[in-house]
Amino acid sequence: MPLHDSDRFGLAGRRVLVTGASAGIGYGIAQILGEAGARVALVARNRESLTRACSQLGESGIDAHPVEADLSQSAELESVVERTVDALGGLDIVVSNAGMAEWGSTLGIDRETFDRHMALNVWAPFRVVQLAHPHLVASPFADRSVVMIGSIDGERPSGGASLYGATKGALRSMVVALAKEWRDDGIRVNLVAPGLVETPMAQTVVDELDSSPVRINLVGRAGQITEIGGMVLYLVSSLGRFTNGTRFTVDGGALASGPFDGFAN
Repeated sequence: MPLHDSDRFGLAGRRVLVTGASAGIGYGIAQILGEAGARVALVARNRESLTRACSQLGESGIDAHPVEADLSQSAELESVVERTVDALGGLDIVVSNAGMAEWGSTLGIDRETFDRHMALNVWAPFRVVQLAHPHLVASPFADRSVVMIGSIDGERPSGGASLYGATKGALRSMVVALAKEWRDDGIRVNLVAPGLVETPMAQTVVDELDSSPVRINLVGRAGQITEIGGMVLYLVSSLGRFTNGTRFTVDGGALASGPFDGFAN
């Protein structure tokens, strides 16, 4: 098969669950995997935005299914994989993107805030892949895959991001352990760590960057959602079969170029 053959990125017949998928990076991932031929279940807690997202994808020919769920709520978390499997008829790929970030001084973090971050950023992705495991094992495809969406804050958090960085660092450890445990099940597990990406949530920081002489990465701009989605597509496609248990940093060279703390808040 020639190296340029686009079928090597094809996901025809794959059934994909993407959490936090009604907007931003999660929506972009769902879109690019859907364009590659996958049937996609979008998980999000806001019914209106979820319905709008699935409608938009459907208009472009993508087979998209809404699964409304607040993954910080135990009952909804426990049912999300079953509901996805009911909608898609099985499961071949899981992309865990849902998360939260509340910036602030470490001295101001209380137990409630700590538990809220841990519940959504660590326990929810852990539990989703636990529940997804038997369905992934049953998949007829060789490209059974889990991708966690982390952050460069998991390696080098800015001031004010101690809690967020800790949760994203936990995902890195989780990925390594799961890749080892699930090797014989034929399930690959990897992590994508974005830097600053141009999303509605990050728009204020992006605007500040655009008007500043400071370059926070080597590329000199914020990332695009499609650039994160492209990395995920590679990892879950047949071209990504030699990747397992590792982190792929997509940050424009931010970690390589040095401090970016001026844009932490």
